[in-house]
Amino acid sequence: MYRVVIVDDEPWALIGIRKLIERNGKRFKIICETTEPARALEVIYEEHPDVVFTDIRMPDMTGIELMQKTREQGIDTDFIVISGFAEFSYVQHALQEGAMDYQLKPLDMQKAEEMLDKLYRKLENKRSTNDLNFYMSLLEEFKDNQAILSTRLRHRAYKRYQVVTVYFKNAEYDDVVLLELGSKSQLTSLKLGPKKCVLIINSDEDKSEMVYRSLTSQEHVVDRAGISLSSDGSDHVSMLLKTSDIASNDCFVDPSKRISQYGKSKKSLVKQFAEGMIEALERVHYKNMKDMSSDIKTFFSVNQLGIEDAVFLWNEIVMLSLKEDENSSRLLDFEFLDYSEMKEKFMNLESLSEYVYEQLSYPDLEQLGDANNKFMELLHYTNKHFHEELFLKDLSAKFFINVSYCCELFKKVTGMTFSQYMTDLRMKKASELLQNSSLSIADVCKSVGYSDYFYFNKVFKRNLGCTPAKYRKTSGDLNALN
Repeated sequence: MYRVVIVDDEPWALIGIRKLIERNGKRFKIICETTEPARALEVIYEEHPDVVFTDIRMPDMTGIELMQKTREQGIDTDFIVISGFAEFSYVQHALQEGAMDYQLKPLDMQKAEEMLDKLYRKLENKRSTNDLNFYMSLLEEFKDNQAILSTRLRHRAYKRYQVVTVYFKNAEYDDVVLLELGSKSQLTSLKLGPKKCVLIINSDEDKSEMVYRSLTSQEHVVDRAGISLSSDGSDHVSMLLKTSDIASNDCFVDPSKRISQYGKSKKSLVKQFAEGMIEALERVHYKNMKDMSSDIKTFFSVNQLGIEDAVFLWNEIVMLSLKEDENSSRLLDFEFLDYSEMKEKFMNLESLSEYVYEQLSYPDLEQLGDANNKFMELLHYTNKHFHEELFLKDLSAKFFINVSYCCELFKKVTGMTFSQYMTDLRMKKASELLQNSSLSIADVCKSVGYSDYFYFNKVFKRNLGCTPAKYRKTSGDLNALN
């Protein structure tokens, strides 16, 4: 939700702008409306609003002077100018000073609504770009985290930091009033996806209990959330960012665990379980897939494990299986994953369990009816629907192909695993959109099937050698030379 300041020396004009904003209540929130430019300037200095609606000609201070004073303080606020017909020369001056748009008095509601939609899209794109860059700078090693964080803090830093990663149920949400933190605390909110928000808490004490209470009271808007531990100073902020994101995905293991605080992974325990499970599969201990899936689910529940443990379990199984299959001609679709890749490959812990069972208990078969023809249909469907959330298990069921044989076909026909093939399709489309469209990077991210800006940025850089922003700039420079 974007914060708005309205300033106009005519009270009737304030009413018109207020009605316009209130009709878009889920997108904008008025934090100040005043007839005094000096008061508006005070609020701008203190609150750094996202947008200011200002009249041009006002006593004591013009709208242009208000803009100039704001810019002098380095405050990145967008301005919408409200003007009368006789003041068009002032409007031109305001646009030269960087005003985003203007509206004539009295407001034409249809045109004003269109302007507000345009403003919202601009603010969304600007915020997602700025927040992603800020987030990435905090993850870099050998950086002065406190200096970076100070650019977003409005008051002197307190001693402790904590991070909360929240996924909302809808794209339009109010992250400003989400957490009740009490006194001696300040909050930095980062938008990292259409429904993903990262909240960096700076306070004088651990806020875990208050955060948990706030989130549980907002379950009608919060889909899931992860809370990091708290840490003295800013040196461990990078770790706090990563661990809160991990915790926000613990519902992968237990769907009822929508709000989770990070706990250290129990790797030695999981390693022993993985070894025992592989041995049980070799001895045909499990009668069917359901038995093994139930065994894994019980193990995770009893030991209160999360997605980090599921990732470790998967990678242990991969390592042990590859050792066992070194002399086999069989193609196993096993690759080491991190937790972000885990979510791309599997819907939940149950689907991971079923996949492992089918891979490791599936016999070597050379012929499986018309599976090859069905696979080509599956491939065509994947090419058409790559921007959707697709899982190999669901696709193989849809096209009546054994999931293990489907894995083999992917490697034989495309030379890639299913995950690699999906990533390749998405990266090719993303490259095309970055080169040939005016879509923002955030919109490109959504268009090719990613809901997390940071993860999209990471995958793009890994596959194409540079960030989406740099790729677009390089492509633009090359086009300009041709």
